[in-house]
Amino acid sequence: MTTTSTDPAVSESLEFDEFDRRGGLVTLSWEGAQRLSQTGLVEVLPSGRDTWRLLPNGRVGSVKVEGLSVRVLPAASLGLTQLFFLLDHAADDPFLGSAVPARDDDELWISVAESLAALAHAALAAGPLRGYRRVDEALTTVRGRIRLGDQIRRHPGMTLPLEVTYSEFTPDIAENRILRTAAHRLQFLPDLPDTTRRRLAMVDARLAEATLIGQGAPVPQWTPTRLNARFQDALALADRIVRRISVEVEDGHASSAAFVTEMPSLFERFVAAELTAVLDGPGSRLLADPVVNLDSGSEDDGEPSTGRHRAPSDGDHIPVRTGLVYEVDDEPVTTFVATYPTDRRARAADHYRLLAACTALGVDRAYLVYPAQRRGDTPLPRRIVHTDISIIEYPVDLSGGPAASRAAIVELAGQARDLATAPTARHRRQGRRHAR
Repeated sequence: MTTTSTDPAVSESLEFDEFDRRGGLVTLSWEGAQRLSQTGLVEVLPSGRDTWRLLPNGRVGSVKVEGLSVRVLPAASLGLTQLFFLLDHAADDPFLGSAVPARDDDELWISVAESLAALAHAALAAGPLRGYRRVDEALTTVRGRIRLGDQIRRHPGMTLPLEVTYSEFTPDIAENRILRTAAHRLQFLPDLPDTTRRRLAMVDARLAEATLIGQGAPVPQWTPTRLNARFQDALALADRIVRRISVEVEDGHASSAAFVTEMPSLFERFVAAELTAVLDGPGSRLLADPVVNLDSGSEDDGEPSTGRHRAPSDGDHIPVRTGLVYEVDDEPVTTFVATYPTDRRARAADHYRLLAACTALGVDRAYLVYPAQRRGDTPLPRRIVHTDISIIEYPVDLSGGPAASRAAIVELAGQARDLATAPTARHRRQGRRHAR
């Protein structure tokens, strides 16, 4: 739902829930509408001369085009700034809440820019990083070693120039390229405080010897080491800015700026990374969708075959998508499915999937993990009729920030470990091993 009038003459800012299907009207030039459409944040449908109807299309984020700000907010009680700092991480590479403070949701761009400026200035206080970089070059003198293969192929019968490879101690390394590119892009954002813009420009100037990464170009890899320790907080943020925020600049001003992401894949990755970090260990592991068949290939009823039924071939079974399967001593204990739709009816298909997975795996409990719709939501066990199987609906409140969200997953992992140590679970695993 929009927070401003849909009168195109007065619309300057539109805000939608990600599942909103009513949309809103805006006035944009053809070029502006094209830029907005290319971000993938919303569908842009013509609705008259220079008037367009915007409809969310399954992504969340924030885009600025021609003075118009369009925001699509997650339905999971999660603001854009919280989303940026919470979900775009791996379990071993999280944002540090103390190092990267999040501000109010309507200040996403200012929050990101000010955070980067503060972290970059702290990192650069003792000067830029330098490192060795491999250089392949054609020179008139020998430097490093001669690449004989390239020399013969490119300059047959010639002694000069020489194709050489050498290592150069330079500031033009991956860390500085990423940090400079992030500061360079953000300083062109509209509506930034002058002090923030100047601080970003100073970072850009300090790292002028590092090559800027082009929009859409591959981002170089960097590895945390002792040598770049003081840069790691700044680089964690800069790397995500370069990968996830696009800024198109014309005549020294941003013609568009966009941060767009897909919530379902981010939520699923968050749950998988956190569960893996807790449950993987000696004698236990978390498997992603191991292949399990729902059928055995035979009826095993003790009666002779009548010949009227065809026996399945080796490749003709019913495979089941099992989710994240927790195993102890190579035997399944339980399984988890992370799902993003917050509507109960939309989760029905996941219940059927988990029922089939439990049946195929031979376990009696599974967890359906999803973002909480409101604070205070608690897990809800659902016992499936005519079976011993229970499916636990397990809400995760993302609005509490990274620490609270991670704590909820740790508690979930603890429940799975308790299942593994329960007497009935141990007996079940022993019975399966004896049956083999």
